Amino acid sequence: MKGRIMKNALLNLRVSKKDHLMSVEQIPMRGLALLLMFFLACIAHAQDNTENVYFELPPGFVEGFKDRDESFFIREWVPKGESVDGWSEMLTLTIQDMPNVDPVEFFNRMAEGWKEACPEYGGMLLHEGRENNYPVAIWFLKCPVNPMTNKPEFTYIKGIAGNENFYTVQLAYALRSEEITDSTMNYSMGFLKRVTVCDNSRPQAHACH
Repeated sequence: MKGRIMKNALLNLRVSKKDHLMSVEQIPMRGLALLLMFFLACIAHAQDNTENVYFELPPGFVEGFKDRDESFFIREWVPKGESVDGWSEMLTLTIQDMPNVDPVEFFNRMAEGWKEACPEYGGMLLHEGRENNYPVAIWFLKCPVNPMTNKPEFTYIKGIAGNENFYTVQLAYALRSEEITDSTMNYSMGFLKRVTVCDNSRPQAHACH
């Protein structure tokens, strides 16, 4: 997998099947969504990936963590001055070798894991449809006390079912539900709706603009 951050802070990642293996123990388990998404990852495919995922980094965010194996890629960003072990907000990208997955079914399975891990779990499907001819869904999940961090966690997640991978981008906040404002909700939804996947090898179906 390889990627680059362009001058306008637009992230463009293309996935290839290379590099070292990453064990479960090597992944810092900082959030419920990340933990559960990892365990939903499946077996790798042999073909090279021609898809790209694009989004604009929030102002002031810096990379905090990145790792990969042959079937799973993760990259995290936090506000400057914070770390992936102590954050108020976190942006996470995962790319999993799970082609043509139903995004709603994916999140339903993940929600079941949240219910087991967090007694006061809450969640809701906010958006379902197709974007650039890919199935997509946006969910929010909340946990008043994340058992791994002892902090509240409120997360917006977008899933995109690519032809070669399943992509998730999540915005997580260490806030209680009553601390989430309309401004935060509107920003999170707007940000995730601008996340897109495209494929230059299939311009008629999944054009890159």
